[in-house]
Amino acid sequence: MKTIFSLIALVLTTCFALAQAAPPDTDIFLFDLKEKKGKVSLSKGKNITNRKGYDNQPAFFNNDYIVYSAHENGQNDIMIMDLYDNKVTNLTNTKTSEYSPFPMERYNSFATVRVEEDGTQRLWMFPMEGKESPRVIFEKIAPVGYFAWNKDEILMFVLGQPASLVMANPNEVDDKIITSNIGRTIKVVPDSPDFTFERREENGEVMIYRLNSVNKETIPIIKKPESSRDWAITQEGTYITSVGSKLLSYNPKRNQEWVEVMDLGETGAKGITRMAVSANNKRLALVINQ
Repeated sequence: MKTIFSLIALVLTTCFALAQAAPPDTDIFLFDLKEKKGKVSLSKGKNITNRKGYDNQPAFFNNDYIVYSAHENGQNDIMIMDLYDNKVTNLTNTKTSEYSPFPMERYNSFATVRVEEDGTQRLWMFPMEGKESPRVIFEKIAPVGYFAWNKDEILMFVLGQPASLVMANPNEVDDKIITSNIGRTIKVVPDSPDFTFERREENGEVMIYRLNSVNKETIPIIKKPESSRDWAITQEGTYITSVGSKLLSYNPKRNQEWVEVMDLGETGAKGITRMAVSANNKRLALVINQ
């Protein structure tokens, strides 16, 4: 089976900017979300980080908490915010930088991309309460940029020229390259063992695909709107993305194309770069440039 060891030579000259320089000013906004038959509505938008600096890559934990990556004192740590009292706790507090937290609720832990002291980027697991030491998940898979974890399968964006989509199981020794020319967004399909990801085609278009984690087959879903960045999936299978200050949605069963949900106006004028939907489908987190 083809492994990613051959990629390592290709990525030695690759620069992952997150580990190189202070990231841009971003804040996390929280919206109430309602969805009926694939139609999404949003309300009560609020800036929940509201500070100068980098607060990014949000993910929900048990619906009422958000974990995210924040830049402080020259490096990044993973924070958790209680959405009821806005209390923030530093979960890593290390000398290294951590990015892209992915909560593992059944293990009361989270996985994260850790930029180690020598610059190596690997996937690590941290306990949510800090009672055990963190551990590396894959010794030889690097450099990892982004990922999603579904049951016992992990789908990773591995940096290279081009970037590759790699699937691996932490209980096995093999890994498999699924495709290349991928974008950074990788998501779990709710209530399914499958994933979705994006890939740039030869004609320059970026398509969103669904990946069957069992037979590794991919099915095209829809073309991303031009200039859109990140996207998320609701519990009803509706895709949400943004173009400029506008939020768009697409439900494969109910829509032929992307439809506008909301225009954030001046609030989103500098760009919406990340998003996440809570497991109970009641909240949407957006990262907005400041």
